[in-house]
Amino acid sequence: MARAFELIKSKAYLQYEDELLSIAKGLEIFSLKNKKDFFTGVNQNNNLLYAAGLYYLADYSASAYILANLTSKDAYTNEIDKFILGFLKRDLSDESYLEYELKAILTKGSIRKRLFSGKISRLKEAAFDESYDEYCSLLLLEAIIEKFESDNIWTTLFEQNNSLAHWRPFVEHNLNKKVPIWNFFPSQKKAIESGVLENKTCSLQMPTSAGKSSIAELIIYDEFTKNQSCKILYLVPFRALASELKSSLVVSLSELGVKSKTIYGGSLPTAEEKSSINDVNLLISTPEKFMAIEDVFPDIAKTFSTIICDEGHLLDDESRGLDYELLLSRLKEDVKDRRFIFISAIIPNIATVNNWLGGTDASVISSLYRPTLLEFAFLNKMESRTVGYYLDINPTYKKPFNYQLYRFLYGNELNIANPKNGKVSKISSQKGLCVAVSLKAANIGSIALFAPHKRGNTGVEGLVAEMISQCDYREGVSLTKFSNKKYLTYLEDYFSVVFGNKYLLVESVKRGFLFHHGDFPQGVREIIEDAIRSSNIRLVICTNTLAEGVNLPIRTIVIASTKRFNPEMPGNYETIKIRDLKNLVGRAGRAGKETKGLVIIPNSDDFNTIRNLIEETNVEPVKGHLYNVIKIITAYLKKRRLKISNEVLDDLGTELQLLLDSIDISIIDLLSEKISVEELKNVVNAHLKNTLSFYQSDIDEKQTLETLFEIRSEKLLPIIENNEFRLLKNSGTSLRMYEEIRIHFDFEDQVWNEDVDPLDDQWIGYILEDGIFKLEQFKAELISFNETNKCEITLKDLTTAIVVWLDGGWYGEIGDTLGLETYQTLRLVNSFICYNIQTRAASIIRLKELNTPNYELPIQIFNWPSYIQFGVANALQLSLIEMGLNDRIAILEMSDILNEMGHEFVDYNILKSYLYNLRQEIMERLSGRVPFLSYEKVSSFIEQLQYRNIL
Repeated sequence: MARAFELIKSKAYLQYEDELLSIAKGLEIFSLKNKKDFFTGVNQNNNLLYAAGLYYLADYSASAYILANLTSKDAYTNEIDKFILGFLKRDLSDESYLEYELKAILTKGSIRKRLFSGKISRLKEAAFDESYDEYCSLLLLEAIIEKFESDNIWTTLFEQNNSLAHWRPFVEHNLNKKVPIWNFFPSQKKAIESGVLENKTCSLQMPTSAGKSSIAELIIYDEFTKNQSCKILYLVPFRALASELKSSLVVSLSELGVKSKTIYGGSLPTAEEKSSINDVNLLISTPEKFMAIEDVFPDIAKTFSTIICDEGHLLDDESRGLDYELLLSRLKEDVKDRRFIFISAIIPNIATVNNWLGGTDASVISSLYRPTLLEFAFLNKMESRTVGYYLDINPTYKKPFNYQLYRFLYGNELNIANPKNGKVSKISSQKGLCVAVSLKAANIGSIALFAPHKRGNTGVEGLVAEMISQCDYREGVSLTKFSNKKYLTYLEDYFSVVFGNKYLLVESVKRGFLFHHGDFPQGVREIIEDAIRSSNIRLVICTNTLAEGVNLPIRTIVIASTKRFNPEMPGNYETIKIRDLKNLVGRAGRAGKETKGLVIIPNSDDFNTIRNLIEETNVEPVKGHLYNVIKIITAYLKKRRLKISNEVLDDLGTELQLLLDSIDISIIDLLSEKISVEELKNVVNAHLKNTLSFYQSDIDEKQTLETLFEIRSEKLLPIIENNEFRLLKNSGTSLRMYEEIRIHFDFEDQVWNEDVDPLDDQWIGYILEDGIFKLEQFKAELISFNETNKCEITLKDLTTAIVVWLDGGWYGEIGDTLGLETYQTLRLVNSFICYNIQTRAASIIRLKELNTPNYELPIQIFNWPSYIQFGVANALQLSLIEMGLNDRIAILEMSDILNEMGHEFVDYNILKSYLYNLRQEIMERLSGRVPFLSYEKVSSFIEQLQYRNIL
């Protein structure tokens, strides 16, 4: 502490923040729950107070907040110490004169430099001869207040706009948050000072957890306050992130008067989305959903003045990147002076993307600041007679930052009994070590054990099986001790309904852990995420889906492998991209929950890859998925010495045909529906040159792109000449699928004039058995699905599964009926039915609507693709989903309850008022009829209905 006081007294701590941080970290050790009892002669409360104070002075206010909240004011007798603690934990509940002064600054913005700190300085001088302890406390307080006077939420905002009225609602809103915000992180402050609130395109590059969402909230608030009729588009590539923003950012902004709508999933806008989308200030959408909206409202993109592009590195993603890139390509040329805010933590060539969007080198805002520290650890075998392992912490640093934690796994911690004969052996497999490491690390906080794929011995399911084995057959191992036992029962009840009581997830809950991957529906993923977020589950085994923009309080990440399965690669495996690993490890150590994060690598084969990650070498640039597609097709043609032509391209295999479909769709999306034959070539070429892929290509690559786009656009000539291009473009389908649909479907059939039941045999026969099932592209997709998932699904099986799904059945029932394993059922329903069949049905229904002038689709037919997507069967259930209730168990039961109460569904707004006004009766009826977690979801959902600005 002597060095810390020396720095504080001399005011030199501003230049020695790293040294101050090291002292804070050292003091923190004496206060940690599992370590403080090993030390004697330490005043724990004073130690905690000074550690928190030094963290604050070193610009780690989130860590200061965590430590300060480990104790209470009652632990201190000195009023100054009580005030310091209250400041650091942002609690001004006392009525001392110091708190009165501080409240005036926070609530009124009345900042007069040195006025408050000057008073404390005089108190400090007076205490010098009377009480050394009080003098030390005042010395610390003086430094804290001096820093606060020059660096708080008001001072930062006033530097951009000195209007008190402009900022007061925003500041008051932040002061009243669950964790009050009194100042910005250095990363956020840098973004504000660098012009993120100015009307110009810019890109934000800052680590995960550095406050990007709060900056987005500030940008939206600032623009809305300047122009309350503004329209902002917030693009997010993940449904999970869109859902999280709906429950966090949207709720927060609604309290500030911003009207918002969140849309994702499905390839047709619902009736409610069509009616409300023009009334909002903020639209949060996935790129593919926004493109579907454009098919219905062709000029809607022109209404948005600001485009926020989150998780921008997904421009390279195989399943999402093309839509994202092409949408941005069009948006950046639609409107002059449109502002883009491009956000990504991990793109090394972000300046290139920023310039492509219209920014400049000066408008790239980068920060390395991370509000929690991140450490890496390699697991190494000890050189001793007894088998054991140690952790090499921060292996790329020099001592003292590099240190070893010996006997991390040792002796009995590596013993496991054979369940058949009870014989004890040592854990030696890589899978076993990953699980053992995770179980040991669970003692210091929440754990995510990452697997690069879902199935197989080294995938999620293999690790789950090993985790169950070690929990059952290793002495003294238990994860349930970290959980609320009643909550585990709630989880078991919920998952038993969804999957059946024999599924692996149910078995996992019984042992106190969960697993998470992309085959789960969104509602189930959120239940798992909520369990982690509420600290009711200490350990989760997951793929990268848990890193897709969702904020969770993970203390430690254990990486089972940096290589994922890819049958196209030599040896069937490929190394995960450095930038994707960077995104993953950024989830360790969440601000406000932990003071540091830890990443453990048990496999020595991964050490070099992780060294590249730590040192940020060989980080892959983002080129754009279109660029990657062209590269694959070009390599294929070059290998076979083929010249690019439509005839050659049309003979390519199924997978390459799908890539061509994506290019065809991109060309269609780029063109106006009124395009003429004469304009086609020039317009396509002009749009192509506006893409990120073209922007970054070399001369040869540009030539390939131009040739490919030119010959693919020629396939559109007959469609344009026959005046069908409007139909094709607005159908949202590929050229191949459009032509097949036109051949197989009779749009004059009487079924289109009937408001059919979604399960009606005539409708099912028309749309599925005599329609979608006869499409050649669909048949190829079904063959591919069966081969990939090692099953033999027939067309009859598909019809059965769809009927059970629409009728409220769950995965267990569908799997039992068709004789499938749960993983096969999940993929059949959530991927093949809810995507492949849903998108085909949406295109067919959209084509019928476009083909028939002055025709209004019956509501049940219009909604049918959405019914397929969500597994519901009426407009009332669909409206519950559109309002924000995404728990299918609750939706189905709520529908029954509303029918029992005599509610006749008329429209969305009437239902919304009905639910809120009769919420008490509804909740009483619901009690006991659904699992407790579904009941809680409904309770939270109904409370959010009070926010009128959430449409």
